[in-house]
Amino acid sequence: MLGSVLTLLFFLAVGIGWRFLTPGGITAESLQRPLASLIHFILLPLAVFFVMLDLPLNEAALRILLYVLGTSAIGLAVAWLWLWKVSLGGKTKGALFIAAAFGNIFFLGLPLNVIFYPDWTMRVAVEYGLVANVLLLYTAGVVLSRSFGDEGKIQFKKSLALLKEYKVWLQEPLVWATLLALVLNVAGVEFPAWLKGIRSAVDGSLVALLLVSVALSLNWSKAWNTQVIRVLPAAAIQLILVPLVMWGMAELFGAAGVKTTQVLLLDSMLPATVLGFAFCDRFKLDGSSFSLAFVLTTALSVVTIPVWAKLLF
Repeated sequence: MLGSVLTLLFFLAVGIGWRFLTPGGITAESLQRPLASLIHFILLPLAVFFVMLDLPLNEAALRILLYVLGTSAIGLAVAWLWLWKVSLGGKTKGALFIAAAFGNIFFLGLPLNVIFYPDWTMRVAVEYGLVANVLLLYTAGVVLSRSFGDEGKIQFKKSLALLKEYKVWLQEPLVWATLLALVLNVAGVEFPAWLKGIRSAVDGSLVALLLVSVALSLNWSKAWNTQVIRVLPAAAIQLILVPLVMWGMAELFGAAGVKTTQVLLLDSMLPATVLGFAFCDRFKLDGSSFSLAFVLTTALSVVTIPVWAKLLF
């Protein structure tokens, strides 16, 4: 366990240290964007493809799907109701909705999975991430985050139109990687042995790059010092409510196996998703408010994840 924690801390320290040292004059901001793009468009789709290619399409996979959908739906509903009641601009509400309702499953959940629960449990995090950070993010996330309108007034008709306008499914590489892998999985296609080398290379580099990318994204602005209080509810939903709901789902409907349940609980404890930066940029939400929520939830998760793990595992 100690070795796993040190591995995690080492790569996070690399990313944080880069911000202060700027090797070669390359700033953290100028490094993080291309690194995140490389991960999002190439490495993550490859990793998802290989995992989904071998995913057993059985009752366990269906149970995981239902748990993630149920937990995410409650988180989405509570986040939307909270923002519906507060007095903020529509773009700020949309950004905080994404921060409150969608966890960092791919960029932080996968590394934690590989480090603490190696072998087959990575497929649980991948399924969780695909449901929460792809299926729901680009449907319910698009509609609900933009439903507040520019002045904070509810505008569901306009937000529903965004689904057609942006054709987000055609632009998301994780969708294509998943669909292709599932088709080949069902067809029982066998691939040449040399593909295992590609998979090993991807798996070997992905954890380090994901952790470094998350650390590079952490940057506190002095302008946020007076704004922390308004994003605390987002942190409470993401770091306290969502894990509690996932635990309740497992208690109510039965565990999906000890390790599987622990992975689901771990992935429900995560801070705001790093994919939210690109999401806010694409859908013209308040990127500064999202950045504040991202940094705050990530910092708080250093405390909340160990506490939840001690209570639930």
